[in-house]
Amino acid sequence: MDDNEIDLLESVVPGLIGEFLQRFDILKSIDLLAPVGRRVLSEHLHLSERVLRSQTDVLKTQGLLTSSQAGMMLSDEGRRVMNGLEPVANRFLGLTSQEKLLAERLDIERCFIVRGDRADGDAVTKQLGTILNDALAKLLPEGNNTIVVMGGSTMASVAMQLSPELSNNRKLTFVPGRGGIGESVDKQANSVAALMAKRTRGEAKSLYIPEQLSESTYHPLLNEPTVKPVLDLISHAGVAIHGIGKAGDMARRRGVNEEILSYLRKAKAVGEAFGSFYNREGRILYQVHRIGLQLNDVQHFNHVFAVASGHDKAQAIESYMKIAPHQTILITDEGAANAILKK
Repeated sequence: MDDNEIDLLESVVPGLIGEFLQRFDILKSIDLLAPVGRRVLSEHLHLSERVLRSQTDVLKTQGLLTSSQAGMMLSDEGRRVMNGLEPVANRFLGLTSQEKLLAERLDIERCFIVRGDRADGDAVTKQLGTILNDALAKLLPEGNNTIVVMGGSTMASVAMQLSPELSNNRKLTFVPGRGGIGESVDKQANSVAALMAKRTRGEAKSLYIPEQLSESTYHPLLNEPTVKPVLDLISHAGVAIHGIGKAGDMARRRGVNEEILSYLRKAKAVGEAFGSFYNREGRILYQVHRIGLQLNDVQHFNHVFAVASGHDKAQAIESYMKIAPHQTILITDEGAANAILKK
């Protein structure tokens, strides 16, 4: 639906699109926050409780919502309707054309943009996971699929949205792309791989080695019986899922020494992915010496999903795409997309 068609529709039924989008927003927000009470929902949507009550009463009458003492939830019919109408809502909002524009701007295969800005709250992360799940369902072939996953808070969050249906006619094997980095256990790649396997009824492998290694310990470990089979799986995988971090945050998480931290600041590093720190131009400034998936390795993968969002990550995302493989599929939000496209 183009702008002229939208204008014509509004001229026949004034306010129809705004009313539809408001109700769609309510359904989407209830799905994200459920079970949720009216007060919390009104604050989340920035609607008065009076307006919200009026709209939710209509949605309940249509059988799209259920309510209990714990709060409101979508009915099965409500979820079906919400999922079916999402493409329509996105067209009204211009997200579909914005996704194409962003993919062209970044010179990558595809972009998915969810509504909102992660920097303003965590609800967006659930939407990112839903999009990832849907994309995997459409793109993964039947049969055996090896998926390499990285760690981080975003990866741990989106893993929760993967569904058992992904294993329909597929055998999924999730492999960590790196060892631990000293952060909380649930954010490590081993834990993310295990969670994705659990959510999808797949299988997970583990890579129990420190991420940062000295030269003297690096090479002997490559042939260790517990390490080599996992590295072989990584080298023959078809799909990678990773996040993109801001350089300063990732340097602290990885525990780089003060000398390297000072160098990254002076060199104006903006982001990190796969252990590679890079500047605005996409030039790699520093590479963490580690065992696991490297940036060069993903060039031959069939699909590479980059999941990163929030306006505060816009520069890190844009600069990474200058060195990303063309077959990258970016899953992000309006906050990051708008910040990139307005330049």
